[in-house]
Parts: sequence; structure tokens; C-alpha cells
Amino acid sequence: MQKATLETIVQRLDRLEKMITEVNEQFSWLVEKLVPDVPKNSEAAAALRGAEVLKNSKREAHIAEEILDEIFEKMGIPPDFDPGSIEDLHESMRQHGIRAEDNEFSRAIIAEREK
Repeated sequence: MQKATLETIVQRLDRLEKMITEVNEQFSWLVEKLVPDVPKNSEAAAALRGAEVLKNSKREAHIAEEILDEIFEKMGIPPDFDPGSIEDLHESMRQHGIRAEDNEFSRAIIAEREK
């Protein structure tokens, strides 16, 4: 794996922020589509929308699935993509020489997990 320079890390973070913003907008659209009559722009309304979506999730699952499929397609994730287990991911990373202990962020996650 190539060593990332500060510039490439900044570029990758910028792309990640843009992608997260787009996904957030899509999820907001999903919530509004499933619960259109809830007032907007308040934390209570957001919590209510979220609770209502969960309550109606079985009834509305097909709508959510279609929207998520569209989001994943826009992100370049094929519909038949199987991410595999976290254990498989860890093993693959280990085989490619990636050590979580070498990454400050990963060390913090491991430390929190061990508390």
C-alpha cells in the first residue's frame, strides 16, 4: 500500500465529506418521503420523524430498500455486493500488511473497545 501524503489525505477526506453530505441529503429525503407531515427544523421533529420511520419500517421497507439501492448505485456499490464479515476484513488487512496498531485512529478505537 502506498504511503499517503498529507495532500492525498486531505483530498480523500474532502471526497469523503462530500459523499457523506450527499448520503445525508438522501437519507433526509428518505425520512421526508416516509413521514411527510412532520414539522421540520427542530430536534424534536427530527426525533419524531426517526421514531415514525422505525415504527412504519416494516410497512415502508420496500420504499426504503429502493431508495438505499439508488444511493448505493450512485456511490458505485453494486446491488449484489456482499461486504463479508468484519473478521474477513481484518484478516485481509493483516494479509496485506495493514496493522491497526500502526494507526493512531485505530489505536483509539481499540483502547475504547477495551474499556
